[in-house]
Amino acid sequence: MKTLNRSLKVASFPLWMSSFLLPIYCSGLGLSPLETTGMFSVYSLFVLLSKLVAGRLCDHEKIGRKKIFLTGLLLTAFSYALLAFSTEIVWLYLSQMLDGIATALLSVSIYTILVDEGGEEIAVNRGKQSAAQNFGGLYGVIFYFVLISRMDFFATWKVFFLGSAALTLYGVWNAASKLEDRTPETSDEKKFQNRKLPLSFKAKGMIGVRFLFSLSLNVLSAVFVLIMMQRFGNNNIWMIGMICLIPSTLLAYLTPSIGARIKSVGERKSFVAAGILAILILIGMSASTTPIFFGLWWSGYSFAVADMNLSMDAAFSRQIPEKERGRYSGIYSCSVNLGSMIAAMLGGFFMQEIGESAPFYLTAALLLLTMLVFQKILSAERR
Repeated sequence: MKTLNRSLKVASFPLWMSSFLLPIYCSGLGLSPLETTGMFSVYSLFVLLSKLVAGRLCDHEKIGRKKIFLTGLLLTAFSYALLAFSTEIVWLYLSQMLDGIATALLSVSIYTILVDEGGEEIAVNRGKQSAAQNFGGLYGVIFYFVLISRMDFFATWKVFFLGSAALTLYGVWNAASKLEDRTPETSDEKKFQNRKLPLSFKAKGMIGVRFLFSLSLNVLSAVFVLIMMQRFGNNNIWMIGMICLIPSTLLAYLTPSIGARIKSVGERKSFVAAGILAILILIGMSASTTPIFFGLWWSGYSFAVADMNLSMDAAFSRQIPEKERGRYSGIYSCSVNLGSMIAAMLGGFFMQEIGESAPFYLTAALLLLTMLVFQKILSAERR
């Protein structure tokens, strides 16, 4: 786990900054809003299409988890390097295609590796992995602001992404030399038995719950910055940035503790308790117009959502057969992206047609539905 997390940490420097910087960079190059948002759509499409393939490759005896993880890191480094030198739309789009494939390979292989660790430690290990990536994002913010204090925006862009590419290549070396590959060997008889093993009812139910959960969360997150800009003004960019940054920084330190708490309490109780807390916070946020209280609400909501995410991942890991961990992880991960793609349109529509409070109430309603379905699936599991 230490090797995996170290490689992820050094590869995650642009994690927090890239989505903020990319639209600014594209605007500086003269790209239209449609051309800019089109890159995000291309990225999401390549993530979704690549995840199913990544899952099967993780299960392949001659390829396995480690090679998929290393390939994901290499493609991440190439995408960063390409971004550093991209001054035309074709290269920007190509970088997002590579980044989408890399994200798919990494997310599926990481989850499969964590499931291989198995047992009661899945929530704890998932928390440590999430914290490692968040620490990388935090270090990336510090690195970027050190650079921007000494250079102009475009020079900082180039050095930041070239530096991130170099660090990611170090992560490749670290994982290649120290990470163990625990892909299980499969006999010819078991290969035949598992070749067309259908998803179990419980696994399908959990994948459906994960889709609903992703849909719930991204309805709000897709328009969250726009809501803050409407409530607090377009000129308060620093304040908006702090509202987003503070909970992310705290989670970098505290996510492992959340995972340990889930292990002691249990996924079911933890998911429900965090879900109730998130719904109550959403109701409070919907009417909040004071930045400091809005920020406090958001921090509490971020912690509740982190708890729900770790609980969900741990619960699903128990439904995965050993020989098809990659395939199941790929399908499970696809449900996350599918939910987020649909949610972005829902969030924008409800905000535009009903009002800025509508995404909060829609998210709360979807979270309640998610909790009910989650309870139903786990109750069926016990019978």
